[in-house]
Amino acid sequence: MFQNIVFQTPAVIFGIDALKQIGQQAAKLGAGSVLLITGPQVKKAGLLEKTESFLKTEGISVKVNIQDRDTPEPATDVVEATAEIARKGDFDVIIGLGGGSILDVAKMASALCTNPGKTEDYFGRERVPKRGKPTIIVPTTAGTGAEVTKHAIFLDRAINVKKVVASSNLLPNVAIVDPALTLTCPPAVTASAGIDAFIHSAEAYLSKNANTMTDALALESISIITKWLGPAFADGQGMDARYHMSLESLMAGVVLNNSGTSLVHAMAYPVGGEHHTPHGVTLSALLIACFEYVAVAKAEKMAALARAMGENIDGLAPRDVVDRVLDAIHYLIRSVDLPASLTDLGISREKTDIHQWAVEAHKEQRLLTRSPRILSVEDIEKIYENAFE
Repeated sequence: MFQNIVFQTPAVIFGIDALKQIGQQAAKLGAGSVLLITGPQVKKAGLLEKTESFLKTEGISVKVNIQDRDTPEPATDVVEATAEIARKGDFDVIIGLGGGSILDVAKMASALCTNPGKTEDYFGRERVPKRGKPTIIVPTTAGTGAEVTKHAIFLDRAINVKKVVASSNLLPNVAIVDPALTLTCPPAVTASAGIDAFIHSAEAYLSKNANTMTDALALESISIITKWLGPAFADGQGMDARYHMSLESLMAGVVLNNSGTSLVHAMAYPVGGEHHTPHGVTLSALLIACFEYVAVAKAEKMAALARAMGENIDGLAPRDVVDRVLDAIHYLIRSVDLPASLTDLGISREKTDIHQWAVEAHKEQRLLTRSPRILSVEDIEKIYENAFE
């Protein structure tokens, strides 16, 4: 079969001490002044001061915006407030330094500098008409892949559901991935972000939009995370683990951007919106139930997934292969203290309107059209029910 492949990625600079190049990269983009968007933990860790010094060495003026929010994913009003600062300051370049949510705010604030309206006007696929101000995106966690994607996730307070802006015009100009920046990442965030990256690769590997290039990256990144997530969680100061997790996250982000996720992410948005649970943690609680339901459509790929996770499946029947994959995923999740079910997440089945969740998830056709199995609202309800077990 012959495929037409469109492969998108920003300019990528990866490696230990890659942050030192941020001033040069900003200057190449024409920066006389920059808006640096970050969070309080980044400042506390000393990473903000270091970043400012590299920019100022190039004669670049820096305005810092430290984000403060009341939900794990930023609400749309936070983005609007940040965009207003960006517009009034007329900055040449927008820089995002932090975890995935900070990076998403930076990308969207940049877009709102050149596009009218509010964030909610651009929910969905390819609805942002113009590129924003040039962006440099620098992750301090290993998992979201936001530095190389066209996606940004926000809480829509009006309906209490997480929604996505997905547009090529959100793709950053430059991604700087420095594993040393993740040394300050606490264990819980390491685990949550790490499983997020695993799902970016594994779910996109099963996607209808997968291609030869993304498949190769997906399987390699799955192999890396299976080996290195545990060590990074157990000892965050181990540079070998941090290096490999940053590399895996970068690869998974590229896979996500070019093949796309589907069912797990669609089902996570209503849950996370209602309970304000971190993105990676919510995905973790749904992953096994979702993969069990779609496995029937991708027997060969489930076998390849098992091998990438180091499982010996020689001579096993397809059903046994699926069990082996799900067991391996369960072990990976539990080994880093993440939930393997909605019950583990602390959500009560009796207090949950599963039907409404399913209706909301089914609206995410941008994602579900990539699912290897066609799903009705009733199918999604069954998966939510199974995810409580």
